[in-house]
Formats: sequence, C-alpha cells, structure tokens
Amino acid sequence: MKVTVFNGSPRGRESNSHKIVAQILTGAEEAGAETEEIFLVEKDIKQCRGCFDCWGKTPGICTIKDDMPELMNLFLGSDFAGLATPVYGMLMTGLLKNFTDRLLPLATPHIHKNEDGSFYHEGRLKRFPRQFYVANSGFPGEHNFDFLKAYAGMQNMVLEVYRNSGEVLGAAAEHGEELMSRVKKFNEALKKAGREMVTAGQVSEDTVKDIHLELISDDEYMKRANEYWDEEIGKGEKD
Repeated sequence: MKVTVFNGSPRGRESNSHKIVAQILTGAEEAGAETEEIFLVEKDIKQCRGCFDCWGKTPGICTIKDDMPELMNLFLGSDFAGLATPVYGMLMTGLLKNFTDRLLPLATPHIHKNEDGSFYHEGRLKRFPRQFYVANSGFPGEHNFDFLKAYAGMQNMVLEVYRNSGEVLGAAAEHGEELMSRVKKFNEALKKAGREMVTAGQVSEDTVKDIHLELISDDEYMKRANEYWDEEIGKGEKD
C-alpha cells in the first residue's frame, strides 16, 4: 500500500499544509502503508503549453523535459494520492495547478458525455490512484474553500480536509492550553483518517467531523491576526 501526497505550498517543509499532511501520513504508516510527501516547490515543473502533443504526436507522453515523468510515475504507482495546498486567491496555488495541468497525458482526446449532461475525457489507463485533498487557509471562516470544494466534488475524493485559521497550527503553544488541546485532537483525527483510509478504503463521517471541529473562533483569530500584523508593520516602520 502506497500513499503519496503532492504538496503545492511554496513554503514547502515549513508550511501549515505540511503540518496537516504529516499527521495523515503518520496514521497511514501506523496502518502499514508506505508513505511519501513530495514538495512541488523543490521540483522542476514547467507550465503546460497546450500543444496537445501528448494526445496526438506522442500519445500519453508529454514532450516537455522536466521532473514530471518521475512525478507522474509516482502518482500512478500510488494507491492513494493526496493533493495539498494553501488557499491562494480562493483557489489552489500555481504550483499545484501546474502539477494537475501536467497530468493531461493521462487522458485521451476523446470526449464523452455524462448522464447529467456534463462532458469528460476518458482516462488513458484502467487504474488510477484514489485521491484525497488537503486545503489550508490562513483566513477565518468557511467560504475560503468554496471553489476548492467545487473542484474536489468532481474528483470522487476519499477524504477532503478544509482547515481554516491554519496559522494556529504552528503557534498553538503561544496561545494557551485550550488551543493546544484542540490542535492535539485535530492531529489525532488526522492520524485516524490516515489509518482508516489504508485499512478500510474510506474515512468515517465521525472522523471527518472531528477533523473539522473549530480550533478558534473567527473573531478571536481575526483579532490575533490583526494584532500580529500591526506589530510586524510597526517593526518595519522602526527599521
């Protein structure tokens, strides 16, 4: 059993997205899976050119020379493939978008119609990994994820994690035992999700609910965030 996560945060190993992913993968490892997290910021992934050579001239093979062939093999060799991103402008980062765009060779140019009237390109291969999604926002509130939820809703994800007020994940110790306790419960729920994904092929509704329990109120987070930036701006003015 192989579980791989492609992390699209520009902050890479220092990102809050990584803090979430690490807990899920720990749980997956506890259930016996081999795990790996790929930091896309460390890879050479060029933008899709829209040339469609991978559909016509070289079916199934992109003609761009970079790290994507290696990453695509890793994607296809996984039983579960996770996509992780902070929210940038209500959407995924450019790093993750480039990666998903470059998966185009996995589809054929032939168009088919769903029963609901939507259209799709058929998959080139019979086997694809099951996918899960991790989205982290430094903003309070739930509307930060509206567009990402619409995207994930078309992918038949085995798990969707939407974590608002994400900056508290790396600063809980500075804000009291209650917040630390909530973050600890959040991390335990993430580990449980990783274990369930590997052992049962799905994540229970109770675990999903625990993952999305409130860590901090929107008003309190907004207050602390604004105070932090007032302090940082003050430091800059003094310099």
